[in-house]
Amino acid sequence: MRFATPASPLEVKSRKIPSAMEKKSWPKNNSDVCIRCATCMAICPVSRVTPKFPGPKQAGPGSERFRRPNEPSVDGWIDLCIGCHLCDMVCSSGVNISELNLIAKAKYLDERGRPFRDWLLTHSTLYGSLGSLFSPFVNYLLRNSIIKRIAEAVLRIDRRRELPGYESSTFKQWFKKRHSEGTRKVAYFYGCYTNANEVDVGKATVQVLEANGLEVILPPQRCCGIPMLGNGDFKGAEKMARYNVPSLLQTIRSGFDIIFSSTSCGHMIKHEYSHLLSIPGADEVAQHIFDIFEFLRNLKESNGLNTRFKELSLKAAYFAPCHLRALGIGLPALEILRLIPGLKIDPIEADCCGMGGTFGFKKEKYEISEEIGRDLAEAVDRLKPDIILSDCEGCRMQIRHLTGLKVLHPIQILRDALS
Repeated sequence: MRFATPASPLEVKSRKIPSAMEKKSWPKNNSDVCIRCATCMAICPVSRVTPKFPGPKQAGPGSERFRRPNEPSVDGWIDLCIGCHLCDMVCSSGVNISELNLIAKAKYLDERGRPFRDWLLTHSTLYGSLGSLFSPFVNYLLRNSIIKRIAEAVLRIDRRRELPGYESSTFKQWFKKRHSEGTRKVAYFYGCYTNANEVDVGKATVQVLEANGLEVILPPQRCCGIPMLGNGDFKGAEKMARYNVPSLLQTIRSGFDIIFSSTSCGHMIKHEYSHLLSIPGADEVAQHIFDIFEFLRNLKESNGLNTRFKELSLKAAYFAPCHLRALGIGLPALEILRLIPGLKIDPIEADCCGMGGTFGFKKEKYEISEEIGRDLAEAVDRLKPDIILSDCEGCRMQIRHLTGLKVLHPIQILRDALS
């Protein structure tokens, strides 16, 4: 079932923040101010393509009673929320709809239990180093059709979804061999996926920062926790946050700003650590952590950006991830990339790619994920680019899957222009 696609919101609406989480209780919320306008229903990518999900208004403010401890949980459709935050962006009343949905999902899964598959998908950081160490063998298994059929039958990981491969050397191993130099220091939160699966994104980030006179350091860090949070595992996400925040605070108080290249990691640290998980010190961290292109835009505004770009004769299309738009910082990658001579770059007019982190790997959600991404694939087909760029690893996976085209992080193109 498919409905007309609404126009993308031009501006990100400010989000009202729930009060701090009390021990053993959910955050307070502002669901009562919902005016039932149904704008969130129109923008929701899931309810747009399937009648199985009644939409964010019903899942959020409409089902608030299901969060009460003594009430039975809402039906299983709550697990179909993809976590894109588009509903928050268009809500004229500032209701934290996505957080209400997430709380309902967590309550439902706490009551019904989580499958082992979800644990595997959300704890990849635990076996990322092993995956890299044995990457030829592991990657062969991940591509093997028999193994994929077994994974579908036993774990319900859809065999049509290509599983991300591992690189033979992790980003952290590469960085240890590098002597970074610059006139001032900046820290980098690289994230799990960059470390083991897309090492060149981390390399490009470091190389661009160094080309702008910055010495890069790596603070001690673990998974940001967004895979756990997206699957309603608040305890797992909180465990990651309680490790990361003190480490990042120590880095900040030593005088360094922190950069992230994954918009999903960045949104988790800047918003959810404080707003949803109520981690002490998270507000201070949020004030000093920046998207890589937001940071570069700040350098440009202070006349400190290295703009000695070589010409790149390339036609690119750019997709802005949901978590980037939810950060409310505009589209800094587009602003910086448009400074490169010869590079023609057009934005992709689509609301959501449909991957939703681990959402698109699951057998019961694969076809919903595909249908959500259809608008994006059609938009790409109209643009006919040589290459596609996106700041989110999940979006890059989905776009490669949908189009078969080469998809990179924008920082990789910027690095090439500075080489």
